[in-house]
Amino acid sequence: MRQRILVVGGVAAGPSAASKAKRVNPNADVLLLEQGEHISYGICEIPYYVGKVVTDPNHLVSYTPQKLEQAKGVEVKTLHRVEEIVKSKKKVIVRNLARNKVEEHPYSKLIIATGSKARKLGIQGEDAVNVFHVKTLEDGYALRKYMDEQQPKRAVIIGGGYIGMEMAEALISNNITTTLLHRGDMPMSGLEEDTRKAVVAELESNGVQFVPRSAVKQLIRSASDRVTQVVATSGAYDCDLVILSLGVEPNTELAQTARIQLGGNGGIVTDQRQNTSVDAIYAAGDCCEVKNIVNNKWMYIPLATIASRQAWVAGENAAGGSATFKGAIRAIAVKVFRLEVAQVGISSEEADASGFRVITEHIVGNSKVGFYPGNAKVHIVAIADKRSKRLLGANVFGEQGVALRADVLGVAIKNKMTVEDISRLDLLYTPPFAPLWDPVLVMANQLKKKV
Repeated sequence: MRQRILVVGGVAAGPSAASKAKRVNPNADVLLLEQGEHISYGICEIPYYVGKVVTDPNHLVSYTPQKLEQAKGVEVKTLHRVEEIVKSKKKVIVRNLARNKVEEHPYSKLIIATGSKARKLGIQGEDAVNVFHVKTLEDGYALRKYMDEQQPKRAVIIGGGYIGMEMAEALISNNITTTLLHRGDMPMSGLEEDTRKAVVAELESNGVQFVPRSAVKQLIRSASDRVTQVVATSGAYDCDLVILSLGVEPNTELAQTARIQLGGNGGIVTDQRQNTSVDAIYAAGDCCEVKNIVNNKWMYIPLATIASRQAWVAGENAAGGSATFKGAIRAIAVKVFRLEVAQVGISSEEADASGFRVITEHIVGNSKVGFYPGNAKVHIVAIADKRSKRLLGANVFGEQGVALRADVLGVAIKNKMTVEDISRLDLLYTPPFAPLWDPVLVMANQLKKKV
């Protein structure tokens, strides 16, 4: 009997898992079920499509269902929502949304890749026609269409996370007056204080009204079902467009109904082979929790890079392989107008909560040789452990050369390198790209004095 592998969900994890399973066992029947119309696209690119940096919407799509079937040999059914997993009979109950008919599909192995879902305000009005999440490709298309047709002039962004930063730039670039409301004192929680201050300064210097300590209480709707005013603890803000940037949470309803074990962060718990607590069922991607290599704690890190790596492991093992995923570190970056901001590893707050003896250092270096045209300042805020002398985390920000340094530090953190190890790295020195003493080396040498 041919092995039948079912994959539930698209975007990053689902297609990766399905493709890997088919590659490992070409004789298996691999079926991907997705409740939406699209199976593989770049979520991170959506703000740049809204901001018209990306002009062709087709560039957002990595694989169409037809392309995945032809290139990878995976059968795809879109507009098919999996509503129940019947573990005892190894089958799933699926609703064909196009026909509103219920189907049953048996499986030998099942991979859950249901991803994440956008958090909601939980108040009346957030379903109005001019209120948008920026979570799916459909969201991006709908928002861009609304902006093109309605030409909004005043927008309110609710939430100061990564998407909020990117959307602020996208709206300002479209000449839309933008106010950003955030519950906390500063945006982008999890970053160090100096980094967050730099982000606020960059927002305000580009015309974004940043309003801290502002909790939304009410959305005022017009007769035409448009939100015309956002009422918050900090005041009332007139608008004709609202962006919800409240973060995401694991989409685990299907797993919960199948009584698959969830962790403290709400995501599915898996072992190193991406097995769930239920036999023959694997999970991968943003619906899962991830072991953080820095402190060996389970965390929720919804990143496409991690999702794809987990998916390869789940797909290979579902097809009979023996791959492992041993964990990851947080490695994330965002562009805030001219400012590049990256975070790798854990924050000083997380390090302290994990029992490390935390020391920090903030250095400022040059992205290139100081007198070379285009040189810019690079800031590194580093977090280390005084006992082990390991680098635990870092924020890197500046107008140029940030990703280069963040990637180096990410590798160092993942490999548990000490500050001494980092200070001896052989890094590039060439005037157009890096000075003799790279900011990474400057940071390590300064930290050595403290550890």
